[in-house]
Amino acid sequence: MILETSFILDLWSGDRRAVAKAREIDARGEPLYLPTPVLFELWEGVARSERPREETAKVRGFIESHDLLPFGDADAREAGLLSGALARAGRKMGTVDVQVAGMAKARGEPLLTADRRFRELSPDVRLEDYP
Repeated sequence: MILETSFILDLWSGDRRAVAKAREIDARGEPLYLPTPVLFELWEGVARSERPREETAKVRGFIESHDLLPFGDADAREAGLLSGALARAGRKMGTVDVQVAGMAKARGEPLLTADRRFRELSPDVRLEDYP
């Protein structure tokens, strides 16, 4: 399962739905992957934070406890195709979001997110949320 930034931030803030979802996934023994574009967003958050030391510790701890998923050629292809399809339809999505969705599609993994904008993407991108 590929993690999207909204899930990680909800988990860090103690959102009960995100915490319950993390426990459910852990109980299933399903791996959780941290994509490098999401890692970019987490580091960007550190730079913007008024408490960079605390945020750095959170990010480093998260990196140590999850498998990093690098953005590769197949991911770039799927992300580019998704982005182009959105543009043709007159819609737009942030670059990192499209990259992460492309990674999920290319790898056949579900994307764990609370961000409803991902629903605008291709039905080939499997989404998992935590209502």
